[in-house]
Amino acid sequence: MTPRSQRLTKDRVGCIIAMIGEEAGVIVRTEDERTNSRVKYASAHDIRRGCAQRLINAGVSAETLKVVMRHADFATTEKYYGATRSAQAAASEVRQKMTTEAPTDALVGRLVGRKEKAPELNAEELLKLKALLERL
Repeated sequence: MTPRSQRLTKDRVGCIIAMIGEEAGVIVRTEDERTNSRVKYASAHDIRRGCAQRLINAGVSAETLKVVMRHADFATTEKYYGATRSAQAAASEVRQKMTTEAPTDALVGRLVGRKEKAPELNAEELLKLKALLERL
């Protein structure tokens, strides 16, 4: 029989994973003096979150994710799943609009609302601009 102190409880496994994360140098949050937060190394919960994110990215339904993550309430799953899916849909829409409706060289102009290409300056205009910038 395994001695009580040697048993692998969920808390003990969590501590072991945290020690491995620290030893491996896997940082999930950097130190921030403004908020007085310390460096946080990978933990069992970070692995859990990463697994959930990979399942969402793979297209697993919210209902399946709830079962896999063992959430008691669907609202918990939907809070994370819905936000991630909304962000993914928004990014996909922006990428699609910017790549199909605008040539690549006009991308920045489209983002700031300009549709036409900026005119090129001639040599005289470039010298005036350079002189103006040097005075600043």
